[in-house]
Amino acid sequence: MTQGILLEEYKKAYREIRKEEEKRGFLIHLVVYTLVNAMLIAINVLYSPEAIWFFYPLVGWGIGLSIHYLFGVHWLEKTLEEREAKAEYRVREMRE
Repeated sequence: MTQGILLEEYKKAYREIRKEEEKRGFLIHLVVYTLVNAMLIAINVLYSPEAIWFFYPLVGWGIGLSIHYLFGVHWLEKTLEEREAKAEYRVREMRE
């Protein structure tokens, strides 16, 4: 005997999967940011210590990383709820 999946259970599972994927994507981005910027700092200090330039990509990419966190992790729940509400609204429109 097979039991059906309730819509609320589906939504909850979908939200959890999306959150896990977004967190994983952010963590990968954070690791790459850390490694690349550590390499840039080392290159700057070793080859041109008279001109400190590593700060510019560090800050620029850091801003991008912050935006990734805000939209991909922090505000994700709100975004998913808005999309679900839009989908439910369209379904109701189609039924009329």
